Amino acid sequence: MIRKGRFAVWGNKEFELISYQRQYYLQSENPLDMENGFVRKNGEKQVFIKPVSIRELEDAYEIVPYAMIAGYRFSLEGYNEKTGEVALVTNNSFVKEKVDVQAYGKFEYIIEVSLDEIRLEEDRIPIRGFEGLHT
Repeated sequence: MIRKGRFAVWGNKEFELISYQRQYYLQSENPLDMENGFVRKNGEKQVFIKPVSIRELEDAYEIVPYAMIAGYRFSLEGYNEKTGEVALVTNNSFVKEKVDVQAYGKFEYIIEVSLDEIRLEEDRIPIRGFEGLHT
């Protein structure tokens, strides 16, 4: 599973964290979470949400996945579930001398590789108010 975006820990369990009009929501795809106050998200059969305040959360952070190829850091741009390939992007212009990349926008380079060929790492960046919790 590729994790990317904002997450929170509530009740010793990790959930996706979404916000809408200054309200935070935990998001789950597990129907058993309805026992803990989650409700169906509008129009979604397998997505459940629960409104929470920041004070209720044990931790909150953003996960930024990346991979190292030939010593260069690439950010995850996307994942194609059908092909199993990931799109990785970097703005390091020296990469084009060692890795077969394509131009991607202004001053960026992209490569598509099979997820099996690389190892994804994660940067975990605290969301404001949760800095220093796990340092």
